[in-house]
Amino acid sequence: MDRLNPENLLEVNDAARVGAAAGEDICPIEMDEIVIAPDAIDALIEIIARYAGSERVLLVTDRTPIFRKGVELRSVIRDRLARRVEFDYIELPPAPADEYHPTLEDALRLAERVKAFTTVVSVGAGSITDVVKHARSVAESHTKQMIRFVCVPTAASVTAYTSAIAVLTHAGCKRNFQSRLPEAVVCDLQTLADAPKAMTAAGFADVLARSVAYGDWVLAHELGMDDKFSLVPNRLLEPTERAMLASADAIACGDLDAVRLLTEGLLLAGMCMSVINHTAPISGWEHVISHFLDMTAARDGRRMALHGGQVAVGTLIAARAYEQSWDALDIAAIQRNIIERDAAAYHKTIAGIFDECDPSGRMTAEVISEFDVKVLHWNASTSERAQFAETHKDGTLMDRINTVNRPLDVIDDALRRAGAPRRFCELDQQTPDVAGLAAIRHGYVVRSRFTLGDLLQFSGWLTESRAEALLSAAG
Repeated sequence: MDRLNPENLLEVNDAARVGAAAGEDICPIEMDEIVIAPDAIDALIEIIARYAGSERVLLVTDRTPIFRKGVELRSVIRDRLARRVEFDYIELPPAPADEYHPTLEDALRLAERVKAFTTVVSVGAGSITDVVKHARSVAESHTKQMIRFVCVPTAASVTAYTSAIAVLTHAGCKRNFQSRLPEAVVCDLQTLADAPKAMTAAGFADVLARSVAYGDWVLAHELGMDDKFSLVPNRLLEPTERAMLASADAIACGDLDAVRLLTEGLLLAGMCMSVINHTAPISGWEHVISHFLDMTAARDGRRMALHGGQVAVGTLIAARAYEQSWDALDIAAIQRNIIERDAAAYHKTIAGIFDECDPSGRMTAEVISEFDVKVLHWNASTSERAQFAETHKDGTLMDRINTVNRPLDVIDDALRRAGAPRRFCELDQQTPDVAGLAAIRHGYVVRSRFTLGDLLQFSGWLTESRAEALLSAAG
């Protein structure tokens, strides 16, 4: 299949529909327009003015400096917008802060403001996009009226811009919340090219996560841990992802054509989640490794590193684990249930980690609740685990995984050329190996999604020494 242009929403929806299996439920991408251009500021102002009419607009951003050719972008947008419409302006968080990691409570508070408007605009990267996205959805559910949302990405750093799912912190844990797609996404390529290089590399890695996450999804489906599986997301994204790998060096240099290619990959990756209403195609073990690092950062006295940077390292860890573990899996262990005594031991481990992160116990309770859902599904999947033993033995399952995963050396080379971190010590925020080791060893506990990390743990493969080996192999 040829590369898709995400600006052509009709083409994307046609490709999703044609690629769907018989009876497969595909959600259409219900957006008005996507603009990707070297200079998209005029188009942005026109879209906002068209949506707003005579109504007042709400413009929401964060406090991160954003420059376009050396000029502060938000000032440019505010000055140009003021000539066309009236608007209110909000910066989040309300008080100065070094970084912003939105919570569900932030989205609910913002929803109270959003309810008074018919058009809301976000200017920022993933955090601001997700909090405005969910606030708009909550506000619509309260008012029962449509509120148009215009998303203006300021870095090619995440897949959030065209995802109908918002990632927010709740009870100290990263969780997915059902939201709604923006009506419009306007990507100014000069702004994206001028963003910090670490953010561009993070976006490259967030797309490349598909190269291992899809295999995790195959595992989850085969083991009876996920009822949903589709090849549609792979069909939509893989050609662009392949082109991104070939252009990794140019992306790292900020070449506008290459940044456009990365932007297309990020937008298509968001659509891949939206068409099936599921994050699994691009979010597996590598993502829970990142979530674990975020959830334990305050306890360790660390600042959170860029999500995509952490995902880059996690993707290499997962690719390495696929190569090292597959032939050494204890198939007999995989066919055993997790009995009450085992579950109690897991609960003790979880409490030992997260009680220190949140003495109130809310985080521990949330993690245990998610993990128990996984245990329940595992114990109910007896027949699927028996079948797994057969497909593991005859090699057919790994053949399936290899059709959607990429080899370790290909991933490693692409991340290196894109300037993405490949070890925890290379992240944009200081992250010692001991924190990375804990994330490899225990990241699987943080959500109910089944990944390779769970399989390695439940089979007894993921020991402390093997986790250390996965970590040290990167050196």
